[in-house]
Amino acid sequence: MKLKEEHIQQIAKVMARRAVRDGLVQGKEPLEERISRVIFKVIQADMAKEKAIDQEAHDLLKEHIKDIEAHSISYHKMFQRVKEKLARERGLIL
Repeated sequence: MKLKEEHIQQIAKVMARRAVRDGLVQGKEPLEERISRVIFKVIQADMAKEKAIDQEAHDLLKEHIKDIEAHSISYHKMFQRVKEKLARERGLIL
């Protein structure tokens, strides 16, 4: 999933606000801001991992593009399958 940085920040702020409000986390102030930064970094890291998997899947498919075209296989469907397999192998949930 591709998100703009400002959307990630908004998601992180909402998640942090709810976590503090519901008493799921405790600590020194400004707690909500600190938690928001951590959540933001985690989401960014996961998105970077997904981007790397996307690139690897494209690279793998490039190596077999003639076979894919020769057998009239949908590149998009094959990309999704390869991406899911790579993610599963790396323990990443998409």
